[in-house]
Amino acid sequence: MKAKRFMLCVTLAFLAGLLAYSAIQRKHTFTLSNEDGGVKAEQIQPLFGTVRVSGDSDTDVVFTDVETGEKYTIGYITHGMTEKIKLERGRWYSVAGSGNLTVKPINVRVE
Repeated sequence: MKAKRFMLCVTLAFLAGLLAYSAIQRKHTFTLSNEDGGVKAEQIQPLFGTVRVSGDSDTDVVFTDVETGEKYTIGYITHGMTEKIKLERGRWYSVAGSGNLTVKPINVRVE
């Protein structure tokens, strides 16, 4: 009887964790839209150490640290492709690239 309760508790904890992760991903996903067809730049802050980027056009994606000016580049992404990049948590970065870029999990600076 104790083994069944233990398995039930483990299963419920796993499902709760999965729901929490899903909610965080949904809330902290942002699409940088590109209506004018040029290169855009927005400021983002990574929620965790890794940021995932996908886009709808072939582009290089450049993250520039707002304070130091140091650049981090994802060399080339194509439509439907997702790439990861490690950035320092808690720092602000400007993101530059063409097309519609979906970046997650992040906070966005609205000015």
